[in-house]
Amino acid sequence: MEADPRSRAAAGAAVVVGALAVAAALCAGPSRHRAGAAPSPDSYRWGGPLVPAPLVSRGKRVASKPAGGEVLVDGVYRTAAVWAGGHPTPEDPSWVSIRIGAGYERLLLSWTSSGNHDWSDQVNGAALDYRIETSPDSSDGRDGRWRTVVSVAGNPVRTRAHAFDFHRQRWVRLVVTRLPEKMNPWGLFLDELDVHDLSGGGDDTWVFFGDSITSSVFDRAPPHQPSFAEAIAARHPGYLPAMISAGKGCLHHGDAVRLVDEVLALNPDARVVALGFGSNDWDPAAFRADLLEVIRRVRAAGRIPVIARIPFRPGSTVDHPARLNAVVDEVTASLGLLPGPDLYAWFAAHPEQLRDGLHPDDRGAVEMSRLWAEAVAPLYPPATVASR
Repeated sequence: MEADPRSRAAAGAAVVVGALAVAAALCAGPSRHRAGAAPSPDSYRWGGPLVPAPLVSRGKRVASKPAGGEVLVDGVYRTAAVWAGGHPTPEDPSWVSIRIGAGYERLLLSWTSSGNHDWSDQVNGAALDYRIETSPDSSDGRDGRWRTVVSVAGNPVRTRAHAFDFHRQRWVRLVVTRLPEKMNPWGLFLDELDVHDLSGGGDDTWVFFGDSITSSVFDRAPPHQPSFAEAIAARHPGYLPAMISAGKGCLHHGDAVRLVDEVLALNPDARVVALGFGSNDWDPAAFRADLLEVIRRVRAAGRIPVIARIPFRPGSTVDHPARLNAVVDEVTASLGLLPGPDLYAWFAAHPEQLRDGLHPDDRGAVEMSRLWAEAVAPLYPPATVASR
């Protein structure tokens, strides 16, 4: 007998809270830039300027089975407020529809199951098999004609984004048909669906690839707001990046080489790849070789790589981050990359914002997102607010 949706939602609260506790393109020319904004001369040098990809789903009309899908467009991530989708099957799927409206040509839909911590975690409610459908004539998100524009089987991660044609369409629907074999007893839990408009060539799309610091900082949880996306929006009106957090606990530089192709393949629409690893490493020569290989693959895929300086780590007898940051600086300069944020300097000056000597606390997470937003400002029109 199917559990009451309210019971599943309550279970979802426990799952999310538990997970939180456990979790300690080629350069574009001037024609890509939107009218009326003046990019910095260096923006083209770094691979910009990025084109806005406006968020168009927030607060829109929603229909779902089971009920409760309205929570997916409330702009709140990684809380107990989740959509409890039960145990869908191909014969009895769970679905949520959003009325985007007419006038859009191409969209990007991202979903997240934030009860999971690392990108590869799925047990706390991620989808395994699903599809995305659009409709030109549905009146309520249930009836009407629907066509499949994306189909996924065997999804291996907790959050994905997919671009698709939306010409003369009005509704978009995420249909989940199967969950991973290893799954919590209550089933599907999603906390947010974001739909961004790519009709104008929008490519303000990001994937953050790194270690457990990436997993915890870029989850967009309320204590971590303003997140990177909101920090960009505050500095650059008209922009609100689409972002995927692809963090993995205990990631070493060798793991980054092993996983980067999957990250690129599963995020084909991510224009910028923000790299944040090194806190688990110590050998400068080996780190340099693998960092160069990761960057080579990112650039070969037509993406923009940006490397953060590794955060300071208090209490160590050997300052490995400083040694590895010399590599980061040399590689960034020699390859002509946009320099990433200096997380070492910030946390050396503010070690109290490291809750365990390694992972930022809530305040540290907010500051880290701000530092990222400031560092990548050359990819956007000039900031309209003074940086701190």
